[in-house]
Amino acid sequence: MRKLYQVTLKVFVIAMLFTSVQALAQSTRITGTVTSGDDGTALPGVSIVEKGTTNGTVTDAEGRYSLNVSENAILVFSFVGFQSQEISVAGKSVIDIPLNSDVTALTEVVVVGYGQQEKKDVTGVVAAVNEQSFNKGAIVSPDMLISGKIAGVQITSNSGEPGGQSSIRIRGGTSLNASNEPLYVIDGVPIDNSAFNPGGFSSGRNPLNFINPNDIETFTVLKDASAAAIYGSRAANGVIIITTKKGKSGLPTVSYDGWFSTGRIADRLDVFTADQFREVIAAKAPQHLNKLGTANTDWQDEIYQNATGQSHNITFSGGTEKTTYRASVSHQKQEGIIKTSSTERTSFSMGLTQKMLNDDLSVTANVKGARTQDRFSPGVVGAAMEMDPTQPIYDATSPWGGYFVWKNEAGDYERQATINPVSTLNLVEERGTSNRSIGNVQFDYKIRPIKGLSANVNLGYDLATGDRDRFQPSNYFAVASDTGEIKIENYTRVSQLLESYLNYKRSFENISSTLDFTAGYSWQDWNSEYPSLRATRLTDNGYGVSNPSVAKKVEAFNSVLENRLISFFGRLNYGYKDKYLLTASLRRDGSTRFGAANRWGTFHSAAFAWRVIDESFMEGLTDIFTDLKLKVGYGVNGNQEIGDYKYLATYTPSTLTAQYQLGNSFVTTVRPNGYDANLKWEETTSYNIGLEYGFLNGRLSGSLDFYRKDTKDLLFERAVPAGSNLTNIVLSNIGEIKNTGVELTIDAVAVSKPDLTWNISFNTSYNKNEIVALDGSDEPTFKGYETGDISGGVGNYIQILKVGQPAYSFYVYKQKYGADGKPLVNGVDHNEDGKTDLADMYEDVSGDGAVNDQDRRPFQQRAPKVMFGLTSQVNYKKFDLSFTLRSSLGNYVYNNVASNTANFIRANDNFVPRNMLTSVLETNFTSPQYFSDYYVEKASFLRMDNLSLGYTATNLFDTSAKFRLYGTVQNLFVITDYSGLDPEVFSGIDNNLYPRSRTFIVGVNVTF
Repeated sequence: MRKLYQVTLKVFVIAMLFTSVQALAQSTRITGTVTSGDDGTALPGVSIVEKGTTNGTVTDAEGRYSLNVSENAILVFSFVGFQSQEISVAGKSVIDIPLNSDVTALTEVVVVGYGQQEKKDVTGVVAAVNEQSFNKGAIVSPDMLISGKIAGVQITSNSGEPGGQSSIRIRGGTSLNASNEPLYVIDGVPIDNSAFNPGGFSSGRNPLNFINPNDIETFTVLKDASAAAIYGSRAANGVIIITTKKGKSGLPTVSYDGWFSTGRIADRLDVFTADQFREVIAAKAPQHLNKLGTANTDWQDEIYQNATGQSHNITFSGGTEKTTYRASVSHQKQEGIIKTSSTERTSFSMGLTQKMLNDDLSVTANVKGARTQDRFSPGVVGAAMEMDPTQPIYDATSPWGGYFVWKNEAGDYERQATINPVSTLNLVEERGTSNRSIGNVQFDYKIRPIKGLSANVNLGYDLATGDRDRFQPSNYFAVASDTGEIKIENYTRVSQLLESYLNYKRSFENISSTLDFTAGYSWQDWNSEYPSLRATRLTDNGYGVSNPSVAKKVEAFNSVLENRLISFFGRLNYGYKDKYLLTASLRRDGSTRFGAANRWGTFHSAAFAWRVIDESFMEGLTDIFTDLKLKVGYGVNGNQEIGDYKYLATYTPSTLTAQYQLGNSFVTTVRPNGYDANLKWEETTSYNIGLEYGFLNGRLSGSLDFYRKDTKDLLFERAVPAGSNLTNIVLSNIGEIKNTGVELTIDAVAVSKPDLTWNISFNTSYNKNEIVALDGSDEPTFKGYETGDISGGVGNYIQILKVGQPAYSFYVYKQKYGADGKPLVNGVDHNEDGKTDLADMYEDVSGDGAVNDQDRRPFQQRAPKVMFGLTSQVNYKKFDLSFTLRSSLGNYVYNNVASNTANFIRANDNFVPRNMLTSVLETNFTSPQYFSDYYVEKASFLRMDNLSLGYTATNLFDTSAKFRLYGTVQNLFVITDYSGLDPEVFSGIDNNLYPRSRTFIVGVNVTF
């Protein structure tokens, strides 16, 4: 650290001396006027800066300026909406200059499926976020780089665990059982977007974790059917195209980016302290005071830690006119705020582009790979909350690893629902390792005999291998068993890709037309293998997971899956006079995930755009409008993410716990799975009407879109008839779902001066989700499908799928309240049947004179109705300050933590002291009220995702060297009425999720 401090100090001193020497140099005074090159009008507010310095000024209302500069200075003239120019002083005293309109924003090239288009020619809804606009911070999962940046795109980390899964919804969810995640395409390779979670462990890993965030250049989101239909059967949920950085011609460049972080828990559950708990027991169950201990243990303190992290990234790039290259290597380690949890990743990336055959042939090769090692923390948040705070952590007499375990009145150790969380962290070990690599080689050849014709061939692969294992020793005090367990799950997933397409692009000036036609073929094959092993009744704990032979019972399975997708696709872009634009796409997909009768699907789209700004009647309004484009689109996309062999008769062997005993032998049975031979594609029809606009020479721009998405042949796992001897569910096409919404984006240049710029980006979206039809919905007694499993009992479901309601609405009773504003508690046994009367607590919604299951009704939704995102970036001289605010409105969360513990435990003879939320004093519930709407809480929030401050020094030592020092805070604050730890719960059910941390980062970037 001392060396780093000395080097940093020297850099600052040299920079200051260099600036001082410049100030002493001989200067000359330059005056002039800046006008518009289009119509000759004066331009006020134009920035004029002496290149390489902070010396500058701006033009006045008449476009005039005056500035003292050095004799050999170069002046840089810049203004939003116009092309920048550099003029050498060279003895001049007066410099008048016209600035030409900058159409860069309109001619900006955006990535679309199988090609690129100029932004002005795009007819679909395409949103791009580049490196300069990414979220800052200690980011493990790359998708968090764009959280809050794009209207209609909801990105939610499912927990605060480092590297944990995220859920992404583009314009709402279109399915109930098939995947709602978008398709990812990385440098032309569509990848498997399922989470790495072999064997169904408690938490999986984000499929993008293998990518180093420093390697990403842009995210491009294809939101509507017109933009995404070129990907057909995988595009119903939108497409995210990730483009990584490439080398550029010029001198070799070396850069280093590194940061260090520390994180701590942002909030804690409000439970009773040891002294408060004693008071509660004394008041509610004094006969059991003798069961309390003398310790004062804060169990939450015992499981949480200050989590440190670090990242180091080195990049090499450069090239010539014929050859460009880029390579990077990175290492990142991030601890979790729960002890023992962490993720560590080492990654590399290499890219090479070579031009040959008179530049007619361009060959681009990319390869990326990473090895990630994860340490998972078992679920201990709930145990830390409920564990008796009057008891110690350790108990020397305990046979369960020396940890305190509940003793009954006879002095014998007993298993109870709440386990010592410290014993869980220290005795249970759960690890995972994943290795993933993707790569491709693309050949792009211009076919000279036919002007405008080119051919592209893309060969790619996606390889993932890894394992996940868990060791529970026999002396771990588990609820279900004390025999110990070894569980090992391995996986290998291989995808191969072959794509080839022709592109014909020509302009026909005699008919004022442009034509861009693409036609191609795609073949992609996936092979997966999942060997697994489970061993129980361990006789020796010393080997960990390394020696399952010490177990008395061992079972092993292996699952092999394969599927293939073959496609033919085409797209036509036609433009007339560069202002009437038409796009049409067609894709024919064949997937082995469906039977022969439904294997092939056809997906199509069409969109039209009118560049109003180019009409003659707009000529007098160009001082107001920079851009104005109307567009309308329609298309049909599919969803094939349902797993393999769902249309075939398959069989499942029983597990170790479901074997049958015949004499002295245990027999593994085989049971047929339910299946639907007529399974077919989900189809989503999308409509979009939009407007793109620009005002005030580009200082204000954005878009407004209205959309509707209708999904039919909805895939859903329904129950099979009793007695069929099949597994209890079968996947079938049974319903329809609808999403309608509005999106608005505003980008503004609030301030543009030589020393100060301020850019603001705001987006908001509204989405309404509704189930239109379900199997059986026409029956009078059909109430819908219950779902959303909660803790507290087997078969407790808190959500429902019901026609006319949003997907996953909460399904609850309507709570009654007393005059004091508190919810009414359990009633009395009016019917003398041993049960309390629900009518004392809940409303008779059905009006039949009784309160029963018929009075539960859909109530609120888990998905937000409205989302906001606000990004601000200020640059003052060499300092920069940026932040991202994100808000969600209209979303609700079922607080299962409170419904499980915000009640007084009935003090019967089997009473075991268990801590509670202090909010129990607000309810006085004496038993859990799992189905009360009291626990469905409004979870709207405003969150500051990140705040970053940086300082940049350039042209160090008379070279192009650049040094940047920055500090960032992630998850700075959350404003919400939700009473739980965090209002952002994607599933809508808060059940002791891994909490998010507040993280502080200090980093440095050096480029030579």
